[in-house]
Amino acid sequence: MAKNYETLEYMHNSIYSNGLKNQSYSERKTKIYFSTPDTGINEYTGILLIIAGYGGNPSSNVYKKMREQFADKYNLITIQCDYFGSEFMQDSEDINIPQIDSKTLKRVFSNDEIKEIYNQDKLDFNRLIEIGSKYNITLDVKENLSAEYFGNFNDMGVMQALDNIAAVLKVMSIVYENGYQFNTKKVILYGQSQGAYLAYLCNRFCPTLFSHIIDNSSWIYPQYLLSNRYLSYTIGNLTLNVEFEYLAKQMDVNNKILDLNYLYSNFENDCEITSYHGVTDNLISHIEKRSFCSKVKNCTYNEITEEKIDGEIFKSTNHGLDANFLNLFDYTIKNKEFKKDTFLDLSENVIIKAYEKDYYIDYKNILPLFTVI
Repeated sequence: MAKNYETLEYMHNSIYSNGLKNQSYSERKTKIYFSTPDTGINEYTGILLIIAGYGGNPSSNVYKKMREQFADKYNLITIQCDYFGSEFMQDSEDINIPQIDSKTLKRVFSNDEIKEIYNQDKLDFNRLIEIGSKYNITLDVKENLSAEYFGNFNDMGVMQALDNIAAVLKVMSIVYENGYQFNTKKVILYGQSQGAYLAYLCNRFCPTLFSHIIDNSSWIYPQYLLSNRYLSYTIGNLTLNVEFEYLAKQMDVNNKILDLNYLYSNFENDCEITSYHGVTDNLISHIEKRSFCSKVKNCTYNEITEEKIDGEIFKSTNHGLDANFLNLFDYTIKNKEFKKDTFLDLSENVIIKAYEKDYYIDYKNILPLFTVI
């Protein structure tokens, strides 16, 4: 059985924290999770970085199972990390209590129910949900994201990619320090939705590190910078709609550094890409995704239509395909052959020109250092 490890590591300081009065906020540590094959690490062992998207958590059972199974089945060191702002990408945990007066409630609830919902003239939201579950009503609320700040927030881009790159390089260093070699031509990225999008950013920001991207429903540009995120919960007959408005959406971000169409337009991509995308994806059009992939070297686009739903790998043609993560990886990788090498060819620096600003990523000390020129 695969061996599981966790380590807490210093990561790249927040690139947004220059204006913070307390600069210590910019010093960050992140937890990295990784598993190694039961048979040990050798020159044929590859590396797999799994990047969770919205609602995904590396400490969840499904991701732990993936790390363990893939490590043993495919001779991989499997890696995940709690990347920058990922705690704000989970399901709803803290709702801002809405302001609802008793007159509005009288349209639905009886006088006795309203007395229960209001406790000493203060709305008891939990009681509102409990009683409201009997009625066919919809409540629109907002998630409390006040904990986001420039030192840690869902930036949806640069910092999240840097964390994932650093996680791979940190684990590689641990492997080397323990006297092992691994196959540097078998370094795989696997993600869904925002996780898959970050895989593309990782490859662009560190172009000689990765060998293969498995993309399930990546968008071309972070969706929730364009519109707010919404989650719906059904509680009895009641529907609770929770709106997430992220700090990043309020910031003036240079969209070129986040636009895959731009980033890959002047880039000689050497990483093999296997992309899966559904025809009814409501967050990014399959037509737009097909067009993007057709312009990127080494990108194979797989369009998932109704006829391709098999109930084993793909269960819908919607965003994320309701895919079975384990089966999709098996399907993609089972007959895949990788080159073999133990030499890590890491670029010393990467420069990305984005009109009014140039972005520089320095790898001279192995871990990425991101600056704006």
